[in-house]
Amino acid sequence: MALAGARIACLSGGRIALHIAVSTKSSTPSLGSKLCVIRHGATLGSLPRRPLGWSIRSTSVLPFSTSVAKESAAKTTVARRWKWKFVARVAYYFRIPALVLSVYGFGYQQGIMDYSREPEYMESKLMETSLASVGCMGQDMDDVLVAREGGWRDMLSKFRSDRRLRDYDEMHHRMVMLHNAAGVGEKIVKAAQSYVKGRLNEAVREATERLPPEVVEDKNLLYEVLRQLDDVELWVKAQSNMEGPWRFVLVPSPVPNAFVSEVLPRRIFITTSFFETFIESQDELALVLGHEISHLILGHSSGRNSIETAVRTVEILLLSLDPTEGLLSLAFMAFLASIRNAIGAVYSRENERCADELGIKLTAMACYDTRAASKVFHKMHVQNVESGRESSPFGLLSFFDSHPPSDERFRALLEESGEENREKYEETSCKTLKATFWDAMKPKPRGEK
Repeated sequence: MALAGARIACLSGGRIALHIAVSTKSSTPSLGSKLCVIRHGATLGSLPRRPLGWSIRSTSVLPFSTSVAKESAAKTTVARRWKWKFVARVAYYFRIPALVLSVYGFGYQQGIMDYSREPEYMESKLMETSLASVGCMGQDMDDVLVAREGGWRDMLSKFRSDRRLRDYDEMHHRMVMLHNAAGVGEKIVKAAQSYVKGRLNEAVREATERLPPEVVEDKNLLYEVLRQLDDVELWVKAQSNMEGPWRFVLVPSPVPNAFVSEVLPRRIFITTSFFETFIESQDELALVLGHEISHLILGHSSGRNSIETAVRTVEILLLSLDPTEGLLSLAFMAFLASIRNAIGAVYSRENERCADELGIKLTAMACYDTRAASKVFHKMHVQNVESGRESSPFGLLSFFDSHPPSDERFRALLEESGEENREKYEETSCKTLKATFWDAMKPKPRGEK
């Protein structure tokens, strides 16, 4: 039997049939052709000897794989496998940052719940934390003095009426500090409240001019739209932080510092060593307090927390990509911490410049001498250089400084004082402020509480 011709017919489901036309030795043309089905790996020698019949009849098609089919299936399997490996790896890398953010969100919500249940207890704990940040701990907390807005004027006279107190001279010195801090601070607060109110009105007016008439006419819709605008939201939050009774806290501490805190709103903290080291006039004190309140108005604390949370999340994500399974993590953590500190320092320096700019404006609005007030930063510069805490402006350490050089700030404020001074506001905020204080200083009629 000789091979006359062959062809491969591909059927569905990966089943194929090999059609072979054979002829017998008699080579009789009328014999026709035979159909044989060969399994994979079969040879001509293994063809069935038994004739299948001279007429073509149906036969079962048996499954088998060719090299092309195997290669295609293998490629498909490998592609699917790599796809799922990639998805699994991405999930592996992102699960840790997601877990950290979940824990952060849970802690934040838990903190809100704890504060709502025991506000006085939580406030005392936050107060202890704030005092500890400037080195006031243990028995020193008993010497903290607090003056309330509007209730500080008679504190010093009442104290002077009793000279039998132990350590009278030292306590009197602190009471004078507190009296000055409360008096100057109250003026700065009034100026800041006036400034924030004006900026909020300006932001609302500008936003309203850009809105279509149908929105402006609907007061409820207008309110919702305005609250969603970033410019308006900034000043709404600032007004919320500024409105209400203020407290002025004098902290016995060897660390010269002054600060405000969003977690303890409407409080100005200033240490005794800051008074003793830098403050020689009410003008200087006004600029310092105006600078600190400016941080609160501009929302720098919230912005810094958001930046730090985002950077730490990225840091955790990068640590999860460590191919050595932790061998390089320590070195990598140190490197990422340096990057985080550098980013935070850049953000902090820009915040300080913004607070200086607004602080000297508030000082002028409160009717203080801004040129004389700027000298406090020159004294800070001299003290920092002598102590070695202020690095060269071109050194590597300056890249990680959280504050601009004090001499640079002094020169900028001195130049700004030519524009922002009390003469500029003599007929506006200064006039209003003077009238308010003259009314407050008038003696009350007898019998009136």
